[in-house]
Amino acid sequence: MRRFLLLLAVTLLPAAARADDADVHYRQGLAYKKDGKLDLALGEMLEALKLRKDYAAAEFSAGVLYKMRNEMQYAADHLERAVKLQPKNAEGHASLGYAYARLGKDYEALRELEEACTLNPNDASVQSSLGALYRQKKTYDKAIPHLEQAVLLDPKDATSLSNLGVAYRQTNKIPEAEKYFKKALELKPEQGELHFNLATVYRRQNKTQEAIASYEKAVELTPMLADAHHDLGVLYAQVKRNEDAIKHWNLYLDLVAQKSPGEAEIARKRVQDLGGKPTR
Repeated sequence: MRRFLLLLAVTLLPAAARADDADVHYRQGLAYKKDGKLDLALGEMLEALKLRKDYAAAEFSAGVLYKMRNEMQYAADHLERAVKLQPKNAEGHASLGYAYARLGKDYEALRELEEACTLNPNDASVQSSLGALYRQKKTYDKAIPHLEQAVLLDPKDATSLSNLGVAYRQTNKIPEAEKYFKKALELKPEQGELHFNLATVYRRQNKTQEAIASYEKAVELTPMLADAHHDLGVLYAQVKRNEDAIKHWNLYLDLVAQKSPGEAEIARKRVQDLGGKPTR
């Protein structure tokens, strides 16, 4: 019996040693990640997983590192295993949801982000991401509550404010949209896209001069905003500022000529109708 116990101890020691080695690799991986040495960090996490197959923290870290390397399928594979091992880990579900979204798997992304919200409803970034994804799917009855919650949790996040404004605009709640676009602009006045968003609701309210001013600010900050040049062409033509309309129609034409021949032809005709010469 004594000899049997000694043999059993000898048999068990290598497994315990492997577990200890897995922890060493995991901790070294975290240290490398902190220092920005992502390739070395990933290598250590994978070594840890070779030694311990059920190492949830290493699976999660490997998934995050693959996501940082933009290798989304590998990221999803590791994060799937992580949440199977730790199904109550809100951060794991959120990270998996982000990976699925990047892979274009919207249904799976929504499922994982909903689970993350259930587990931790006070995570503003998850609420914001879930709301934005529902907005992209045009499921506004679900998008708006999540975006409202994101803004409530983090009122200084311009992205959430802007997404909420877009959702309100798309559901024809124009005063609400204007309110949140203005809040976003207070935080990020240097973002041309936010000036464009505000311009669109001014235009919807027939506030033509305010719309023109906001569109002009948008293209000043982001000259490649084709839709802003398009709308400026329309508005300047309406107020009989034909030279300005021709200028912006031509800028729009330059931006869409290669990718949207049909839109380019419409712009070309509008320039000609105003007595101008198309640039293309």
